[in-house]
Amino acid sequence: MHGTIGKDRCNASCGYEETIDLAHPPPLRACPRCGAYLRPAVVWFGETLPQRVWSEAQRICAELDCLIVVGTSATVAPAASLIDVAAEAGSKIISINTEPSALFGAEHIELLGTASALLPPLLEGLTPTSPH
Repeated sequence: MHGTIGKDRCNASCGYEETIDLAHPPPLRACPRCGAYLRPAVVWFGETLPQRVWSEAQRICAELDCLIVVGTSATVAPAASLIDVAAEAGSKIISINTEPSALFGAEHIELLGTASALLPPLLEGLTPTSPH
């Protein structure tokens, strides 16, 4: 939802994007289409999410059976409001954090620990398998 650090995009919004090699990131450079500077294709704090992306995130969260929230305080707007969208639609909410949070309601499941320890066994049962 917040973009990808693996791409650069035009800062002037001409629409130009290019994939970059994170092992060898390029220097500051001009957009080949319009001449403005290129920047990481992410949304920084204080910037507005693209409306299309935000609308799609809300739609998806309103249709979920379960939303797994990992490693967040759930305080940064507007992304934190997606938890409410899912909950209001009847979705189960599972949060994974290293510390307890009072931000999740009693009906939510809160798992304490690292994502690397808790996510694999949680997702193992959700992975489709090939019929034998």
